[in-house]
Amino acid sequence: MKKRSIVGLGLLSSLFLASCSGIQSLPQGLLPGNNPATVGSFAAGQPKQVVEVRWQNRNQIINMGTAGVDLFGLQPAQKTAKARVTQAEIQAMQAQGIQVSQSREPSMDVRGGLPGGYMTYAQMTEKLKAFAAQYPNLVTLEDVGDTWLKTQGKAPQNDIWSISVTNKQNRTAKPTLMLTAGVHARELAPVEITMRLIEELLSQYGKDPQITELVNTRELVVLPMVNVDGRIQVEQGNSWQRKNLNGSGVDINRNFDAYWNYEGMNVPSSWKNGLLSPGSETYSGPRAASEPETQAVQNMYTRKKITASVDIHAYGDMFFWPIGSSEKPIPEVNIYKNLYNATFGKIGYEGGTSLTLLYPTTGTTDDYGYVKHRAFSMGMEVGSSFRPAYSDVERMWVQHRPLWLNMLNMINTFPARR
Repeated sequence: MKKRSIVGLGLLSSLFLASCSGIQSLPQGLLPGNNPATVGSFAAGQPKQVVEVRWQNRNQIINMGTAGVDLFGLQPAQKTAKARVTQAEIQAMQAQGIQVSQSREPSMDVRGGLPGGYMTYAQMTEKLKAFAAQYPNLVTLEDVGDTWLKTQGKAPQNDIWSISVTNKQNRTAKPTLMLTAGVHARELAPVEITMRLIEELLSQYGKDPQITELVNTRELVVLPMVNVDGRIQVEQGNSWQRKNLNGSGVDINRNFDAYWNYEGMNVPSSWKNGLLSPGSETYSGPRAASEPETQAVQNMYTRKKITASVDIHAYGDMFFWPIGSSEKPIPEVNIYKNLYNATFGKIGYEGGTSLTLLYPTTGTTDDYGYVKHRAFSMGMEVGSSFRPAYSDVERMWVQHRPLWLNMLNMINTFPARR
């Protein structure tokens, strides 16, 4: 493999300070342009620590998000988040007036694999195969792509699986909901939630009238673990692994071919800083859809007529719709709002575009489905931890179950997009 030079986040103080010049005079918190060449070299192995950050104004959270700071557990109403950062990043944030205090992410302190109750990739694969064998009239299981390591001949067993649940005997066209999970390796609950939904539909078919009707008249397509290479790293003890394993890693959820790196959009150049830096947790890769994991998801839209899709992440209790870098409502915004209000809005999730709730995003799964395939595509952040105890996942599932069933029900009312 050709070795890339690494440009990145190690001296983020210069990035932040440059991006703040003239900030107060800009409308809607937009930042001035910034030349990525001025960013210092990424300091490999520079120690990181978990902190809590508290911002005072919108420009500060946009600065952090677009610079590629590893933010998580965001609470927009309280203007707080956690971050895993270097000392240079701490100094840069403090220079902006962002409050930084020591914190912990207790579930991430323990090394040694997955918490009790969680499935490994190998166990998930066996469970999917068991579903296909037990329910041949309801299940189609497919290997829909290889991971980056497998394309390099390094992990021949690392396949990306898709499972479809529907009554195959009903051959009429059906509205289709696609769920993706495990795009970011360290986010454990979404994989389990999607597997629980699959099992619920299969085990209750013919027993629960609502589920029987949904399986007869809808199709659910699930890619429960997209970033297999990264997930196996987590299973082996690297609990903070987020990106795939191509070099220093690519953020799959910034690599999709929909306004990748804000192509075709008039945005401040500073918004691209985190996307351009391989050391960043939001590095978008060398080109749009460069990663095989991204391609596997994109190809599902050409293989299937996807009505709606949801990409499930953790954590933060938020529900997103397109466009991630815009506050201008899309024509279908009321359909998204109605779905949100009938599902996750009921349990207190924040709803809106990424820019409305947090900071701009681009090249994401939810933008891709909407922009390129006219699907009603969405994103979510679930739960309150990357690695919740499995008992918390079970409580989450009980809370989420009726919402997912209602979502499956509602996609039948979505109009065809022109």
